[in-house]
Order: sequence, then C-alpha cells, then structure tokens
Amino acid sequence: MAATLAHLIATLEVTHEELTRLTATLSDEVLDYHPGPEEWSIREILAHLVDDEMFVMRTRLERIVREEYPTLVPNDEKLWHSQRNTSRDTVSELLRDFAIQRAASLNIIGFLREDDWKRTAYHPEEGDLTTEIWVEHWANHDIVHLRQIERNCASYLERQ
Repeated sequence: MAATLAHLIATLEVTHEELTRLTATLSDEVLDYHPGPEEWSIREILAHLVDDEMFVMRTRLERIVREEYPTLVPNDEKLWHSQRNTSRDTVSELLRDFAIQRAASLNIIGFLREDDWKRTAYHPEEGDLTTEIWVEHWANHDIVHLRQIERNCASYLERQ
C-alpha cells in the first residue's frame, strides 16, 4: 500500500509542472483549438482541472475523511462547461490557480493518517470508494487530462 500511495501522491505532485511544460508557451490559437465538436480546448481543460481541484476532488476527499460513509454527488461536466467562470482564463492565471489549489490538496493529503486511507464513501456511479481509491481516481484524472492536452497539441499541428 505505501508504494502505491507514494506513487499516487507523486503523480499529484508533478501535475502542475507537467501542465506548465505542456502549455506555458502555447498561443491563444492553440489553447482555444477544439479537435472535435464535443471536445474541450486546452484552455477549457485547464479551467476544468482548476475547478475540479477546488469543487470536486478535494471536497470529496474532505468528506470521505471527515464524515461517516458520505454519499458523494456526481459531477455534471457538461453543466459545468456551460456555466463555468471564464473571467480568469489566461494560461498564467489558470496555472497559478491550479498550483494554489493543488498545494492545498496536497497539504491535506499529507496530514492523512493510516486509518484515514481506509475510510469509505459511496458514489452512485462508482459504488464504494476508500480514500486511497479516490486518490487513485484523482491521479488517473490528472493523467487523462495531461494526455488529452498532448493529443490536442498533436491534432492542432496535424491540421496546420
């Protein structure tokens, strides 16, 4: 379990650095490019990661650790996308906001005790989740979106 947790936490720790590496020098044209009609742009992916960090990932972690077997509410990403706050959408703002939110999340994770990792919640789409399973989902979510950013960049270059 310790090696797995260490790997998951390491993944969460490097995401900001990877996001910066992938996006810091991209033009607005690349950032706003949609590879398909229902696919998000890189800027939208960054905004999603910021919002998810604040309102979904860390909130669920806190509930799992603090409450007795909480029921976690599903997140409607399409609704989020249609109503998201676009007032802080420069890459530098999004990266800075993500760094702040991720640091807060990692701080909480760093305070978890061994028993906290075994606490359980219920999610209607996922079933029972322990803290460890939730953090694994969180790390995988990061990886999915990092690869999505890479694919968006490749798709943009192919169309040039």
